[in-house]
Amino acid sequence: MNETTKMGSIEHPIALTQEEKNKIRSYRMDNAAVLFSFVCNKRITCLFRLSATLTDPINVNLLQKALDRIIERFPYYRVNQRPGLFWFYWETNLGIPKVIADSKYTSQEMPMRKKGIFPFRIRAFQNRIAVEFYHGLTDGTGGLTFLKALVAEYLTLKGIQTDDWGDILQYSQKPLDEEYEDAFKRYYQPMYPKHKLLEVAFRLPHKLEPLGIFHMTTGISDVKEVLARSKELNVTLTEYLSAVYIDALQEIYYELPEKMQKKLAKPIRMMIPVNLRRIFPSKTMRNFSLFITPGIDPRLGFFSFEEILETVYHYMRVEVNDRHISQQIRRNVRGELHPLMRITPLFIKRIGGRFVYSRMGEKLYSGTITNLGRVTMPEAFSNEIENIQFLPAPTPSNKASCAVASFKDKLYINFGRVIKDSIVERKFFRKLKKQGISVKIETN
Repeated sequence: MNETTKMGSIEHPIALTQEEKNKIRSYRMDNAAVLFSFVCNKRITCLFRLSATLTDPINVNLLQKALDRIIERFPYYRVNQRPGLFWFYWETNLGIPKVIADSKYTSQEMPMRKKGIFPFRIRAFQNRIAVEFYHGLTDGTGGLTFLKALVAEYLTLKGIQTDDWGDILQYSQKPLDEEYEDAFKRYYQPMYPKHKLLEVAFRLPHKLEPLGIFHMTTGISDVKEVLARSKELNVTLTEYLSAVYIDALQEIYYELPEKMQKKLAKPIRMMIPVNLRRIFPSKTMRNFSLFITPGIDPRLGFFSFEEILETVYHYMRVEVNDRHISQQIRRNVRGELHPLMRITPLFIKRIGGRFVYSRMGEKLYSGTITNLGRVTMPEAFSNEIENIQFLPAPTPSNKASCAVASFKDKLYINFGRVIKDSIVERKFFRKLKKQGISVKIETN
């Protein structure tokens, strides 16, 4: 098996027919993808993962057939990243994505810029179907839409029938024009004021694992139990879990030697992605999410859990609205549209892009928690699925991050980390248990 096949792709034929040439289209990257295209490397792989575990073992040949069908419904994903003089761009990939075996350590580097490589991988292991998405291609919402379509098509080929497909996209449907759009540019407001640049945040001082090692820890709870606790505290589930995460990081900070505390004394801040489709109407299947950053400053003293929760609650109420989010959109899009930036050669943009990502991205927060929300499938399909889970991309700067999703009656809290010590998730789940939440732990 050659390297390209291992990565889940087949390269373009050497000689293309005229009919094949007519199928090739080029797409400009969306605003978020532009930045991801500059920074991805062996450490920052920019790959997040969605998986569905079924009740029966996976028939790989049938799954491949389902993939062959459904990829036609997602032409904006059937692409290869190509370099231009000024920007990377997407080009139609006439190869066929292949189902490959899963691995112990997920979300490993993908040779994105190699001809013929798809910006996603389809993996199978026993009962599990997993898709690893390059974040430049789409966000969690787009990735989940693709996974649901793939699983539904696979189950249909297995003989599972339903008249209710709900929001699942079917391979026989024609893609909408709006699914291709860069919604950031659609909602760009050039007259909005600048978004305030935050101070650099506290980050874990732990040493990174050797390249390629990505530990995963899953906490499984009763979703009704966690929702009931959140409701009791008058906050949303995301706000509740974010406060627990900040409290865990605060505990880690105060357990450090005093000398190191002084050295690392900076705000403890979370990065919480927001699905902008809930604020600005859009059917885009590309990236359309930005993040907000609630937190505390340990230089002001120790914060009780109640104080942390109150801080997160009010921050979310202020920041999650169209005006404040529009400021972020303006900041990001304005940089891309600046005349000087547009004529700067790609190799220089890549150098500058890494600096921007570091200073305006990963250095601003101490951890990530992203909540995909409640995942639903039509009953006929849902009966064949045990769970659907979400795993964040490796984050060498923050070292650990968290992704949450619920399916049926279970809440799946997945931590991914690139350090040996499981200190973050240990403290996080212990705090949940102390608050009366039962948690079952699984690891890779």
